Amino acid sequence: MHLTPQPADSLPPWWKGWQGIGALALSLVLLAGGLWYFWPAEEDTGCAPGVPGLHWAGEGAQRECVGLMDNTTYAFDPQLKGITDRITQENRRVRQQWEKPDKGKSRVPYVKVAVLTPLTDSDTSALPMKEIVTSLQGSFIAQCRANGCPQLPATRSLGIQGKTPQIELVLANEGRDETQWQPVVKQLAELTKGEHPLVAVTGMGVSIPETQAAADELSRLKIPTIGAVLTATDLNSPRLFKVSPSNVDYAKALRRFLTESPLAKQRGYLVFDSRDDNYVKTLRRAFDEEFGDYIGRRRASFVGTTGHKPAGIPKLFQRAVNNICLTKTQVIFYAGRDRDLADFVRALSTRSQCGHDKPITVMTGATGTFAQGSAVQGLLKANKITIVDASATSPDEWTSGVHAPAGFKPFLQALRDLKFDDSVMDDGYAIMHHDAVLTAVWATRNVTGQTASEAPDVQDVYNELTNLHDASTVPAASGELSFDDASNGWPHNKPIPVIQLPDPLKDPEPPYLVP
Repeated sequence: MHLTPQPADSLPPWWKGWQGIGALALSLVLLAGGLWYFWPAEEDTGCAPGVPGLHWAGEGAQRECVGLMDNTTYAFDPQLKGITDRITQENRRVRQQWEKPDKGKSRVPYVKVAVLTPLTDSDTSALPMKEIVTSLQGSFIAQCRANGCPQLPATRSLGIQGKTPQIELVLANEGRDETQWQPVVKQLAELTKGEHPLVAVTGMGVSIPETQAAADELSRLKIPTIGAVLTATDLNSPRLFKVSPSNVDYAKALRRFLTESPLAKQRGYLVFDSRDDNYVKTLRRAFDEEFGDYIGRRRASFVGTTGHKPAGIPKLFQRAVNNICLTKTQVIFYAGRDRDLADFVRALSTRSQCGHDKPITVMTGATGTFAQGSAVQGLLKANKITIVDASATSPDEWTSGVHAPAGFKPFLQALRDLKFDDSVMDDGYAIMHHDAVLTAVWATRNVTGQTASEAPDVQDVYNELTNLHDASTVPAASGELSFDDASNGWPHNKPIPVIQLPDPLKDPEPPYLVP
């Protein structure tokens, strides 16, 4: 019988059967391996092994290690190693008292207080390294007084109310020019959670636009901040407090001094830094408003050296000196950074070449004694130049007992017990950063003293900061400070001593007090 041929079975697709499955699996493996090989690996931005809160930021010469340091020590600069080691050691002791208290002892609660500031520097940065070092030393002294560090004699009164919560100090590096504040503030916001929350941020760098931006963001996050050396009158934010006087107050203190001096009938000349810098802009404005009758239209500008934004050739003072010679001015109002004042003194020392041989007094306002005064001491004397500085601090006077605030003595004793040299106080940064941390401690313990809670939150601490007056004033090293909700965060009762170089005032008047 004839059978009709049937069509042959079609071949199965390649992907059917065990051979196809095996080939497919092999292809996927090879593809994955190829992608892994060529896919760029995620860059490790950590800059300090074992310190997860720190990371690299910036490019090339601007690269720097920024972020938070609390659990593990890290020296952002070799000059900081001594003080960062001490802060880390105290932080460990604080945590141990909670996690593993000594036998028979109860757990001791603690909270975090941050110091937000540049911890790296350059020739033109917001803060030179010397002032960064003294800032941290002052913050550490306040932490030790609050915690009753073992290095402080237990028999001596530390002048700090309460014993808990203890304070863990978090160091927050926002970069040499404060340009890395955004990621660091984000990190700080995360610390407000948990059983040991961040309750306040202190330090806040110096009076520049980046500080304003950081303060605004921290206020938006409901975190109270306490500036240590901020004096720019326009630097205000809803939750920003300051322990320094404002530039308006500096000008008022200088006005009182000038009115009572033999220079009262002299005409003045304004020399100001023209950069976009809150400190110099508002000091210039304060001088214009307070000394308009002295200055009139007699003024000259220069470009200062600090800051990351070029604004022309810095420190060209010759035009100002020529005008001072022409007008034979004897009183100069200097609205510039302390770092540029020495070069201005050097320029003024050449004025005899244009026929000006009369004595000159340069009036300014700053946190401490003119830092570079010793470098130009000879020029000041030889060229009859006097610096009159309305200041937030006066350690030489206060150490000798002249018009010393009540809170200065326990601070000085703690400084010496902790084996710091008195010279730590010279630039004023140690005293003012101590006072910023102390103010945070005072508000925190005012809360826990009333609620018996182990750890208040940022809202409670902010509320208490606005109530630090009358019976709750802060016995700070730089004055008996008080705060309320109606002064834009500026302190009441802050003394402003007047310091004179090269020859100190023989019988200084009691300091001007901020209303």
